[in-house]
Parts: sequence; C-alpha cells; structure tokens
Amino acid sequence: MSQDPIISFQNVSKSFGEVKAVDGANFEINRGEFFALLGPSGCGKTTLLRMVAGFETPNSGEVYIDGQPMSATPPNHRPVNMVFQNYAIFPHMDVRGNIAFGMRKSGLSKSELDKRIDETLELIKLQGYGKRGADELSGGQRQRVALARALIKHPKVLLLDEPLGALDKKLREQMQIELRQLQQQVGITFLFVTHDQEEALTLSDRIAVMT
Repeated sequence: MSQDPIISFQNVSKSFGEVKAVDGANFEINRGEFFALLGPSGCGKTTLLRMVAGFETPNSGEVYIDGQPMSATPPNHRPVNMVFQNYAIFPHMDVRGNIAFGMRKSGLSKSELDKRIDETLELIKLQGYGKRGADELSGGQRQRVALARALIKHPKVLLLDEPLGALDKKLREQMQIELRQLQQQVGITFLFVTHDQEEALTLSDRIAVMT
C-alpha cells in the first residue's frame, strides 16, 4: 500500500436545507488502501461517498481524486465505480449481461470483452455462473456480481455503500473475508461505508469515525 493519496477531502462541507451533513472534512485516503467510514445513520458518511462518486456536489471545499479536482467532472467521467447496498442487479439479464453492462461503450471487441468477463468471473469465484439469471442467485452471489460489474472497468477507487448490510450474519462474515482478499488481490483503493464497528475493524487498513 502506497502513502500516495488517491482521494483528498479539502474543507468539504455539504448541507441539505438546514441540515449540515458534512462540516469541513479534511483528510486523505491512500492509494491501495482499504478505508472505512464508520458511524451511525445520519452522520454524513454516505454523503461523503456520494460526493466522491459525483452524485452530490459540495457546498464548499473540493474533492480531489488522483490529484485532480472533481467539482466539474460528471459521475460517468470519474475513475471510480460504486457498489450499492441493494446490489442493483438487473433482473432481465443473466450474470454475464450484468457484469458487461457498464462496458457497452468501452470500444472492446466481443472477444476482448468476453475475456474480461471470464477473468472477472474467476476473480469473484463464479466461473460457470455466466448464464444464470438474477433470480437464480443467492444473496452472496448477487453481491459478487455487483462487485464484478464495478471491478470490470478497472476503476482507481471502488466505493462500497454498506454492501453487506442485506446479508445474514454467517454470510456477512464470509463475505467480509472474501471482500478483504479481493481488495488485496486487485490492489485498488476501497472506500467502504458501514455502521458496524466490528466490520470496519475486520476489513480496514484505516477508519474515519464519524459522529
């Protein structure tokens, strides 16, 4: 893990009406780090994540990714991808179609795209599941497909908004181990939002505690 920052929050504030969700955030996240934002509901952790993704805009301050200010950069042009708590798996597509969805305008040939999909299926340990429909997958398998869809684009940062929250305790603990192993294998920065202290301690290199 490098000490070179990949994300920098500089005096970042965000309000929704009279509610100040984030107030003057100043910190950095290093390249290749598994970094957790830990805190209760309403503390602003998801707002910070959404500002990195470009789904929210700071009222003041700036978010930098890889040294570049992001205020004028739309979400689809940022070097990040996001995994949501509800996975957002498309029910009308099989596993391969879901994974390939974000690559439709990548310019890859069919053979190149098929190779990338196969590599990603192997990465998430779902070889042989490519033709399965969304309704044929367990919660853990849906989680893996959501991860694969985000990772296939090789983002510099993967954003995870309480991605294990919908799983039962046993499966959640199993996915924590797999998620940590996956991050170490791909070597990219993971920015992870959770309200679970044990989960944050299990997964993360560093934690920002928000109140």
